[in-house]
Amino acid sequence: MTTGTHGEERRMATGTDGTRYDRWLLRTMNDARTKRFHASRGARHRIVAAHVGTTALGLTGMVGCFASAALWPVASLLVALLVWVPLTGLLNSMTRGLLELRVRFLDERQVAERGTAHLWAYRINSWLLTAALLGFYVLWVAGTSMADLAGPLAATGLVAYAVHRLLPLWIAALRVRDEPQDDEEEWPAPVSA
Repeated sequence: MTTGTHGEERRMATGTDGTRYDRWLLRTMNDARTKRFHASRGARHRIVAAHVGTTALGLTGMVGCFASAALWPVASLLVALLVWVPLTGLLNSMTRGLLELRVRFLDERQVAERGTAHLWAYRINSWLLTAALLGFYVLWVAGTSMADLAGPLAATGLVAYAVHRLLPLWIAALRVRDEPQDDEEEWPAPVSA
């Protein structure tokens, strides 16, 4: 299967064309126009860091909307959302839709990489949840009332949910390797004697 685009090869390998949405998603996740934005490892790390920061800003705005009657939380939430959506698209592009595409559109290597990203996210999230639980337990034992813990507990739950949803994408994006160069560029030109 050396003819056709990467996506067509993947569809032919799976033996299914999928739905119209599947085909659109596959084309979108493998669009060559976005590759230049995340071609280097440093660029990918900056995009992940920006996405983490934008997510934190959006969560701060969301919690602020519930905690105060001020307008700044709504503004920070909207600004974060305007930046967060394209950054999420870049993350999905750099992983070639690893976490968005259905399994039948992934090859064996991609399925294994998807499993690794979920495994690491599960482990990290388990430690974060354990630390949060212990922190709240220590505060409760120290005499903090449950009423005083309600707000921080709700905010922690929101953050934990966001991390649960986004950590596999962040890990998969950080694990992306540089694409191999063409064979012609890899070998030096022969020297004539």
